[in-house]
Amino acid sequence: MLLFVVFIVLLSSITIFSYEESKKFKGFPVPKHAKLTKSRADFEAYDWSPASEEEGLPLRYLLIIKLKGWKKTFEEGSLTIYEKDGYKIDVISQTDYLSLGIDSDSKNDNKE
Repeated sequence: MLLFVVFIVLLSSITIFSYEESKKFKGFPVPKHAKLTKSRADFEAYDWSPASEEEGLPLRYLLIIKLKGWKKTFEEGSLTIYEKDGYKIDVISQTDYLSLGIDSDSKNDNKE
């Protein structure tokens, strides 16, 4: 039983610490092992092998997104929009590709 508890704690720690909060995207979690390939003020694209258009985002990433307080508000094809505190992030998951962008509604509503 102790071994099982240690395994769960270790697995949880690895999952939680595999993501970092993005300052650009109001704390939206970004996989630490994703390789940044393109960056603009309102957009970032990554090479990330767990990403998939057919399967969507990995379950562990979806769990972290939810634990950080982001709620799915829209999904169509490979695009999913998440919202937290009125701030929206567009997430696109395709084969080995992940992109994060500031939703156009957020640009208009949340100017800094």
